[in-house]
Amino acid sequence: MILAIGSLPMLLVELKRDNLSDVDQWFVNAVNIVVLIAFAIDYIVELRFARNRSVFVRSEYLSLLIVISQVLAVVATLGALGVFRSLRAVRLFRFLAIAARAVAIGGAASRNGRKLIQKHAASIGIGAAAMTWVTAAAAFTVAEDVGEGRRVHSFFDALWWSLSTITTVGYGDIFPITATGRIIGGFTMIVGISTFALITAKVAEFLVRTDNDESIKD
Repeated sequence: MILAIGSLPMLLVELKRDNLSDVDQWFVNAVNIVVLIAFAIDYIVELRFARNRSVFVRSEYLSLLIVISQVLAVVATLGALGVFRSLRAVRLFRFLAIAARAVAIGGAASRNGRKLIQKHAASIGIGAAAMTWVTAAAAFTVAEDVGEGRRVHSFFDALWWSLSTITTVGYGDIFPITATGRIIGGFTMIVGISTFALITAKVAEFLVRTDNDESIKD
């Protein structure tokens, strides 16, 4: 689930991949292939050892949907590289991949989301910060003038902007100039303040609990 959610923003970058540098494009390709292999192996192994395979297929359809969405992403990549020269709907494949992944991840997360949050609040806070970091960079890449020879040179520069924004450092070397980009920046700052406050509270709770335990022992 962490791998799926963490790689979801990369599908947004797919929409603007034609403007990105070769390094950025190879990075996106690598992420798509890694996610596809991981989920395909996971699904095949669980299907192989399932007691009732028909029940497994019906109950784990969301996992299969994630695999299918990654296949669409890889097919779109191959089409963009010219492997399927007759494929003219590369952008449609990319959109379908985004939609399928969003539906699959949303459905899978809703199953045990409440219990997971209660048990692992700090971990989820860190995960949310990491997710926002990558998502904001991907959205910044789509909204702003990002690409080889442009105002912001690469997706990795967008990652640097997102990191300095979510930590509220605001280094200032890269900044949004569009209204959409500034909205993304504001949202990133709000999420950063909230998630790091949660992490700080959990660390303080742990220290207080440890101190109380030591007092009881004494």
